Amino acid sequence: LKCPLQHVFDAMPELFAAGIVAGVSSGFLLANCCTEPLTGLKCLRGFSWFRREERHPQEWLFTALAYGRRDLVEKGDPDVHWNQVHQHFGSPLHAIGAGGISLELTGWPRYEWSEESNAFIKDLLALFEIALRRGADPAQACPRMCAGSVHFVARCEKEVIYDLKEFVGGRSAISLWLAFSQRAREHDNASPYQLPLASSFFDAILSLLLRMLPKHGAARAQRPPLATAEVPEATIEFWQRLMEQEETTDLVLRCPDGDVRMHSVMAMSASRVLSAMLRWPSREPEQQSHDQHRTVVELEDRQEVVEAWRQLVYTGLPPAAGVSTELLLDVLALSHRWQDHLLERGMLTAALARRVVDRDSCGAVLDAAVFRDMPELRSACLAFARESREVQQLWQTGGFSAEASRQLGAALAETPTAAPARGPVPTMTVRSWDL
Repeated sequence: LKCPLQHVFDAMPELFAAGIVAGVSSGFLLANCCTEPLTGLKCLRGFSWFRREERHPQEWLFTALAYGRRDLVEKGDPDVHWNQVHQHFGSPLHAIGAGGISLELTGWPRYEWSEESNAFIKDLLALFEIALRRGADPAQACPRMCAGSVHFVARCEKEVIYDLKEFVGGRSAISLWLAFSQRAREHDNASPYQLPLASSFFDAILSLLLRMLPKHGAARAQRPPLATAEVPEATIEFWQRLMEQEETTDLVLRCPDGDVRMHSVMAMSASRVLSAMLRWPSREPEQQSHDQHRTVVELEDRQEVVEAWRQLVYTGLPPAAGVSTELLLDVLALSHRWQDHLLERGMLTAALARRVVDRDSCGAVLDAAVFRDMPELRSACLAFARESREVQQLWQTGGFSAEASRQLGAALAETPTAAPARGPVPTMTVRSWDL
């Protein structure tokens, strides 16, 4: 049997369309068109013209941002205007997470994020980095007419621990997430034995947004002093094909768990140390030998680390599976030992500075910065520590290494009036892709 609305629509579609407007406004339609109101609503949604039309030429971008689809945003057009306004979501920065942020907690009563939630948080922070890197203005106010909102919910099993919602209309991205942070702090202060997970999450977002604001002068956000260039896909594919042509390679970097082959001219151009090693062969046969007209250099590093380094040298692109912070730190150690252009141009320094988003990454990166005497990277870690309650609580309980604790103690002991100006985030020449 057809719903009564379907019979009317089949006979007089124009009259039916006009009646819908009056029927919905009077409240009569859904109550009387069917025996159950929801049935009538489903009937309405069955008509294509009743579905919500796309409100913006870049609707896909706002929808992807709203649902945290990092994979789609990264593949999208980098030339999109990242300060355009959607009549519902607001700007792209306001749209991130607007589809709802639902996270899971484990380990009552001292909660921790679940593995799935940690992965979602990583993707969400990456979306903010992408938007800011492509020119999004965190100080841009969203028009008041925008009705979008961000709803944050965190549960442990079935119990709701956090339930926060903020509307975007009339706010900048900074004020929006500042409101979330303040409400989360009030909630966390009421539970002193619970880790401040939500407030630390919001503070990490604020840290990313505030890095884009100038410290003096106009309040309007500015893009960081990065020399940007969009590399054509054909250029990237050319270097990838060259890298994959193993039959033309003449150098083997032999690791305990496998070989990595590359062209010696690339290795010598990238690293002064490798250039010296290849120009002046070692006297020790176990360190360098020849195999099928290829020079073999014996290494103690893992193949995964050397392979990631090779791909960065050829294309600047990370491996297809991505690069974890731990792997990136191992690449940094190799790059530091070889004194290559990845280190000299600040590429790894800037990438690791953006990986400092929680207490674990702050401790690991700070240890590497102190051990390898990298002041810019150390400054980035200490700047994050000054804003992160999570890092400060872990420092108070002795959760960092001795040298990292000493650095944090000196930074956190500074009074607000005596604190030095926060150092700039390390910069580098970037492309449309990023680590």
